[in-house]
Amino acid sequence: MTTTWTIAVKIGASPDGLPIHEITVEAPDASTALRRVAAMVAVEEAAAADLLQDGQEEVFSRAEVEAGLGEHQART
Repeated sequence: MTTTWTIAVKIGASPDGLPIHEITVEAPDASTALRRVAAMVAVEEAAAADLLQDGQEEVFSRAEVEAGLGEHQART
């Protein structure tokens, strides 16, 4: 039986502080939920590292291409 788990990351010990990151997963137990969240964070970090390596110009170029816009086209 799976349960919905929400893993929240907070900075500091204040119980009233808002989480800086929060992920919800389905898992049978807490340790599996934590492993799934750790895997998801690893994927997010790898994607972020890819963006940093590509550089900002390339990121915008991909976004333009995915939106169907040509790079550096004059808009009329």
